[in-house]
Amino acid sequence: MSTENRKKRKQNRFTLGKAIKILLVMIIIAGIMAGGAVGAAVVSILDEAPEIDPTTIVTSLAETSSIYDPDGNLIEKIQAEELRTVVGIKEMPQHLIDAFIAIEDHRFEEHPGVDIEGIAGALLDNLRSGGLRGASTITQQLVKNVYLSNEVKLTRKITEAYLALKVETILSKDQILEAYLNRNYFGQNAYGVQEASRTYFSKNVQDLTLAESALLAGIVKSTTQFQPYYRVKPSDFNPEIHYEVGQLDVLGEPYIAVFNEESVNRQRVVLDRMLEQQKISESQYNAAIAQDIKSSLNPEEKKPQDITSYFADLVKTQVVEALVDKLGYTREQAESELFTGGLSIYATIDMEMQKQLEDIYSNFVEILVGNTEGIRGPVLVDWRINSAGNVLDEKNKIVYYNKDTLMTEDNNLILEESEYQIEDGSLKINTNKINIYPTHFDIADFYTIDDNKNLVAHSVGSIVVPEGQFNVEDGVITIEKSYLDSNPEFYQTQEGRAIISNRYFFVQDEGIVQPQSATVILDYRTGHIKAIIGGRDVDGTRILNRATDSARQPGSAIKPVAVYLPALDTGMTAATSIDDIPFYDGNGTLWPKNWYNGYRGLHTLRRSVEQSVNVNSVKTVQNIGVPTSVAYLEKMGIVDSEKPEMDNFVTSVENRVTNDENLSALGLGGMTNGLSPLELTAAYGAIANNGVFVEPIAFSKIIDKNGNVLLDNTPEETIVTSPQVSYIMGDILRTTVSSGIAGRARLSNMVVAGKTGTTQNQADIWFVGYTPYYVSGTWIGNDSPRVTLSRNSSTAAQMWQYINNTIHEGLESKTSFERPDGIVSASICTQSGLLATPLCSNDPRGVVRTEIFASGTVPKAYCDMHVEVKVDVTNGKIANEYCPDEDVATRVFIQREPLYNPDEHNGIVPSDFNYQVPTEVCEDHDENTVIENPVLDWLNEWFNNNNGENPPEDMPPMTDPGNNGNGNGNGNSTPPDDGDSNN
Repeated sequence: MSTENRKKRKQNRFTLGKAIKILLVMIIIAGIMAGGAVGAAVVSILDEAPEIDPTTIVTSLAETSSIYDPDGNLIEKIQAEELRTVVGIKEMPQHLIDAFIAIEDHRFEEHPGVDIEGIAGALLDNLRSGGLRGASTITQQLVKNVYLSNEVKLTRKITEAYLALKVETILSKDQILEAYLNRNYFGQNAYGVQEASRTYFSKNVQDLTLAESALLAGIVKSTTQFQPYYRVKPSDFNPEIHYEVGQLDVLGEPYIAVFNEESVNRQRVVLDRMLEQQKISESQYNAAIAQDIKSSLNPEEKKPQDITSYFADLVKTQVVEALVDKLGYTREQAESELFTGGLSIYATIDMEMQKQLEDIYSNFVEILVGNTEGIRGPVLVDWRINSAGNVLDEKNKIVYYNKDTLMTEDNNLILEESEYQIEDGSLKINTNKINIYPTHFDIADFYTIDDNKNLVAHSVGSIVVPEGQFNVEDGVITIEKSYLDSNPEFYQTQEGRAIISNRYFFVQDEGIVQPQSATVILDYRTGHIKAIIGGRDVDGTRILNRATDSARQPGSAIKPVAVYLPALDTGMTAATSIDDIPFYDGNGTLWPKNWYNGYRGLHTLRRSVEQSVNVNSVKTVQNIGVPTSVAYLEKMGIVDSEKPEMDNFVTSVENRVTNDENLSALGLGGMTNGLSPLELTAAYGAIANNGVFVEPIAFSKIIDKNGNVLLDNTPEETIVTSPQVSYIMGDILRTTVSSGIAGRARLSNMVVAGKTGTTQNQADIWFVGYTPYYVSGTWIGNDSPRVTLSRNSSTAAQMWQYINNTIHEGLESKTSFERPDGIVSASICTQSGLLATPLCSNDPRGVVRTEIFASGTVPKAYCDMHVEVKVDVTNGKIANEYCPDEDVATRVFIQREPLYNPDEHNGIVPSDFNYQVPTEVCEDHDENTVIENPVLDWLNEWFNNNNGENPPEDMPPMTDPGNNGNGNGNGNSTPPDDGDSNN
């Protein structure tokens, strides 16, 4: 069809000639009916025809929304009931339009919506065959698809013809064609020619060849018969009879696209019609016939195959929430807009980083364990089993059954002879393998071990028996005979066992590997989520995203955000001294325990973080107050006071008895529900981002189907602390990695700040940290926290390190964080937290350090904790006047306030107790232990007390066998004459 014809078609609206044609058509339709009574029936049918507004036919079309990365590359077409992308008729090639007109309605240009010749021919055919054939025009097909049902009735055909005539008085031929070609279904969930072109050829409609256009035009007659390919499961694919044209992923399920030869047969019919109607030339026809459709078919992936659905699923969730919260949609409206609104959603994802993360997780065991050939039992799992091979928790309760004790090879439930009884045709069940609920019975889960030595957990569903067909008494389930008689396949007995058929419950045959893990990577300056993994070795869509939707106890990873950042912002400094000595809970019980044995005494706040001292964390929360800690968590997005149901933190308002407003939850991470990796990682982002928390977002903007910005997703920002306080907290986390217990997270060419976390019995292990580029968090744990890990948090740090080495490759090396103005240094004593003195320097432990402070927070006082004391080195006690001089030394000690008394703590002493000033005076020496030596006593007295003056009068005479006793050695009583006449 020429451009000139198209212009004429656009101008061909309602005219007198068209009105006459319409009138004639209606007369013919009425005349065909047998007389007045039937004519009245026609009028009645037309009266019941729906009111229509043809101008909305195109604009009301449901369109497929798409998710793109920041560079505009497709991540996923959101799969709804209809995949559709609307395009204008100007974007469609002329040979595509001609192909549809040729095969569907070759008089489309001439008729007014109803083809009189076609109707006449159809009526004759119907009279001959006794059936009812269509003769529907393109306009009638459009009307039927938009306004009517598919029922084959004469009343529907009459209404269809009437509405088609009405549509043609309002819309131009081009508008009708545009609506028709955008609405038709083409199989494979593709609606409209653009989506059909993408689905079958992975190209836009304007790029279709004549042969490809004819193939699409041929589908409309029957999508099941003429679609170019159909899907088969890999297990059903037979290369001897199937020709593969591609592979597909449909909602997480893999399929093979198999060529359908019938589609080409139909294509030839279309091309023949086009040639007959002179819409194409002979040479064009031959070229189209020569094109190899098999090789041309290229099924489009609706999402990239090399990444999981975790990111796209998160985007969809956040889009719905944003439409509700920011634009006032109802949830139903938001979901409808997401799936059918033709939105273009721009995700924050870094596709290269996401692929890197996917690749790392595909080698999870190799990275953390290496070669598993010589390993017995599952890797990374604390393997506790009973004699039957069932996995036990710390209370010796079964968590997972050995499959052989629970299921047959075909996944039928096994009841041993002692677990069931048959009485009067009823089945009585008494077993720990089934948990009893009012309306159903849950079967326990089981495990297997895969080739990579992973523990694989398999979920088993419930047995549902209709109400009245069972009863429960004293833990015994009785399934009535009447139910079993009507369901004879429910169970059978084999060799003394009762085998319940898996037809009556679900079994997750593939299972989920354990332990699981999740990682999230954020640009903490923008809040953009760059990459995310919500689990390992898990396929499908809308699956559990452990990075966003699974709350786990964070352990010590909570300390920087819930304890020490608030403490630094409310008066404490990195130098503040905290004493790691026995602490007690409200019941007087010694609590908490440190990760190491015993207590180590005085630490600075920095050292308390570096060594993850539990006692000091709890004491700090007690010092700043629980409300202060909670207030800071709210600033960092962990607590949502306006919508508490949206966060994982349990306040005392939500649950007065069991909540997170206590020392254990805030100081140690022993929370009721826990936190998701995204929540905790985003909170650390506030430390990295100069004290500003930026809400984590998965998409940056939404464009509507008309190209307008529907939503510019600017994340909310909250000032948590000053840049100086956040820098100091970050520097503490830096030395926690460089000098503390998180050394496994160090990167060779990049500064790292972060913190590990381990929960009780190593059910969860964490590392959350950041570099000058990104903040990221990694969690590892079993889906059932009753099964613990065989490794501690250093393994999470190891995984974090591997991930960040990869994603930082090629980035400029940065070995320090940018230091804000207002940071000063001072030499402090780590025992008192005050300015150091010379006495501090004499402490043999080397307790003088240079510490950083925010301007105005440097201590003004000097250390008053160090004191000098003379001690008897033989017993460490304060020397008394009788202690021998050679046993007395002056030593430097610390003087706690109050002094630590082991007797008050059942004899427990901290490891620095020997450096505490002694309180006992030496009792080993007294007047009875003194060995008298008159000469030495006289000399001591003379030099020390008399300053060289004459000896006291009561000084006993010194005797010497070699003189006369007068002491001058001259044998007489007269002093010698020394030539001084004045004496």
